[in-house]
Amino acid sequence: MAYELHIARADSHAIAPEEWRALCASDPTLELQDEVTGINPTTGAVISMGGNQTAYWTSPTTQQAYYFDYRRGEIAFVYSDEAIVKAKAIAQSLAATIRGDEGEAY
Repeated sequence: MAYELHIARADSHAIAPEEWRALCASDPTLELQDEVTGINPTTGAVISMGGNQTAYWTSPTTQQAYYFDYRRGEIAFVYSDEAIVKAKAIAQSLAATIRGDEGEAY
C-alpha cells in the first residue's frame, strides 16, 4: 500500500462533503467522480467503488493523473512532487494542513 498524505484541519473540524464538492466545482482542474474503476493487475478483473467523491487532477507539466480522495472529513492522496503542489493549493482553499500517515507536517 502506498504512503498517503491527508489534507485535514488541525482543529478537529472535519471538511464537510459539501465543501469538498464546492471546491471541486469551482476548480476546473479537478474532475470529481462518484465512482472509481480500476483493473486488478493480477487477475484483470474490473473493480468499481461508488460513493467515494474522488477528484482527479492532471498535472499540466507531466500530463499524469493524480487522485484526491475524500474520506471521513479529510482528503487523502499519494505523495508525489507534482501532487504535493496541488495539495497545498487545496489545503489553503479549505483552511487545512497536510499531514502524513504518521502525523508529520508537509
